[in-house]
Amino acid sequence: MLLKMTLQSEKPSFRLPIHYNYLIQAALYDLLDPDFAQFLHDRGYRHGKRSFRLFTFSQLQGKYRILKDTKQIRFFGQVSLSVHSPLAPFCQSVMNAIVREDGIRIGQAHLNVVHIECEEPQVTDKTIYVKTLSPVTVYSTMYRPDGRKFTHYFQPRDPDFAELIQKNLLKKFDLVYQTVPTSVRFDIEPIGKSRERVMMYKGIVIKGHTGTFKLSADDKRLLSLALDAGIGIKGSQGFGCIECLRPLKGGEMSHAR
Repeated sequence: MLLKMTLQSEKPSFRLPIHYNYLIQAALYDLLDPDFAQFLHDRGYRHGKRSFRLFTFSQLQGKYRILKDTKQIRFFGQVSLSVHSPLAPFCQSVMNAIVREDGIRIGQAHLNVVHIECEEPQVTDKTIYVKTLSPVTVYSTMYRPDGRKFTHYFQPRDPDFAELIQKNLLKKFDLVYQTVPTSVRFDIEPIGKSRERVMMYKGIVIKGHTGTFKLSADDKRLLSLALDAGIGIKGSQGFGCIECLRPLKGGEMSHAR
């Protein structure tokens, strides 16, 4: 399910730290039922040694200015935010809370809801084209000759980039569908140039890439899940959120102020 919302501050503009992902994540947890929020935050859905929260979100889209002296970003007028999850209770809880409270608080900024809609798009083709709404990141922990660990981030044209995204998506598929896909094939191909983004999450540097990608799979549920749960890792920290470049068929519910 995809939640798309348009938000606006009561003031002409509002400010956030440049690296504000953790504030959106915290705002979403605050909108959930407390028990569900605690479960997702503390444990999540386990797959082997890994834990998955099964949601992701976009960066704020709108007019902005970077304030280098204060390390802030200033948004003007309306902004849009997308929240994606294959968990219907998650999306419904977030949507109901935002409508009930007439907005969402992100850090010190209270943003009123102008419009919000919930979509359940249906993927009908084995190939879709998507653009990133937040950076996609995949990496491996490696060791230097002296034994020290380091993190190696993969770029979209690295062979390991596609392989790691496929493996991650198959784990999410197992958690959501409780079965294996009819075919495990899942291909991701960058279209044109991608842009590297270096972001901070609670003081930790994370590198990712934004751009346009071609996604292909024999089992179309893998493509649907990529849209719902995001691609790559750290989805619940605001990475790997994507949207289809062409509108997909699917029911939607909306609420406008």
